[in-house]
Amino acid sequence: MIQVSKTLKLQSDIQKRKEESLYELLKDPTIKDFANKYHLSMEKLGDYWAELIDYKEDRDQCESCTSLESCPKVSKGLCRVLTYENGVFDMPLKYCKYGKMKEQESHILSHFLYNNVSSSLALTDLSNNQYALRATELSNNNKAALKSILAYVMAPSEKGLYLYGESGTGKTVLMAGLMNKLARTGKDVGICHFPTFLLDMKTHFGNYSDDSFLSHILNIPYLLLDGLGEENVTSWSRDEVLLTILSYRDINHLPTFVTSMYTIDELKDVYLLRKNDKTEKIRAQKIALKIKSLCTQLSLESHKK
Repeated sequence: MIQVSKTLKLQSDIQKRKEESLYELLKDPTIKDFANKYHLSMEKLGDYWAELIDYKEDRDQCESCTSLESCPKVSKGLCRVLTYENGVFDMPLKYCKYGKMKEQESHILSHFLYNNVSSSLALTDLSNNQYALRATELSNNNKAALKSILAYVMAPSEKGLYLYGESGTGKTVLMAGLMNKLARTGKDVGICHFPTFLLDMKTHFGNYSDDSFLSHILNIPYLLLDGLGEENVTSWSRDEVLLTILSYRDINHLPTFVTSMYTIDELKDVYLLRKNDKTEKIRAQKIALKIKSLCTQLSLESHKK
């Protein structure tokens, strides 16, 4: 009997501490509002006592958080929310106010079907680019380029853009910003740094066919070919890779974008392997003609600070 008495007293003490804990939890405005909204009794809340403690501990961590970087949780940017539906209590994870940006970035990146550059470049916000922020200070030439890029965002068309200029002018950043804008509207895009793409193909010779590599980018609705003309040009890279990409996208009316240090006409010399070979001249010229068919040419000058 003495043992039973002790057990009953222990159970009573536990129940008392549980009730005291529940009353303490109900001081939290969110938990109190949740209980009132669904008319949850103390008995019902007691069924989820442990879960409510977990929720409160999670919420307390969020109270002192000031940014995504300072988030103390393993799952950064996520917090517990209370739900009660059809008599079932749950605490799913959802993005907090700081995690909303992370959620948006994940959504944008999901529309990049191919990207062999950094995610940060793909997340370039065209509206916050140095050219957009200092639009009134730009040269007439750069204003025209920026205007054409912004106009494309508003009214995408089958014909893409070819942006050329010296190294360091910001061509890639501007065009990556354009891809970002298209992705934000739900369009599937891709960024292909062409020299890197070729190196990847060479590295995997024997393991994958050219076709399997090309399949990654051929059908992407909006594709940026970055750094054209900067690769180590060979007959293979020119005729079997680049010309295949350009011809396929031209035939299938797929918007294609290019950045380069060279004008389209200058590419004729870049892709000419033997100057006195007539066949070579025709092949090099064919690259230029395909690009002219696919793109409207724009130029970019060095941005004066």
